[in-house]
Amino acid sequence: MGFLLFISVCAVIWLLWNICRNTNDALDKQTAIQYEIVSLEKRLEELLDKLAEQRGHTEADTETKTGNQPAKKPEAPVEQEKPDAKLVENSDKVNINTGSIRELTSLPRIGSVMAQNIIDARPYQVAQDLLRVKGISRDILSEFESRIEF
Repeated sequence: MGFLLFISVCAVIWLLWNICRNTNDALDKQTAIQYEIVSLEKRLEELLDKLAEQRGHTEADTETKTGNQPAKKPEAPVEQEKPDAKLVENSDKVNINTGSIRELTSLPRIGSVMAQNIIDARPYQVAQDLLRVKGISRDILSEFESRIEF
């Protein structure tokens, strides 16, 4: 009986050790998945924009070919999206301390969640301060470091 208890305890300790040993690997995989999701979100937004543009052109082409003119809908005034002043001044640089989520997501490998994390950890004096943001590694920082200002 004592021998079975000893074997059971050893098995539990071995399982716990393996779980703890694989934690860093699991975190790396989780981080990689998070970056993949962010890049997929950006790609999806781009594809949706292209699809909307193509649908607009396709409907116009179809109307021209058939000669049918649909009843015109009263057009609501369309608000032109105004580019942010900071982006107009210097289109390559994003101010990390004052940039909006939209501005921050224009940086490579930065999605909306990461942008919110950057905003939550403000202020920053130097680029290395961004390393305290969860999910930003030296590799990621090096990809957009030349495009940020303080």
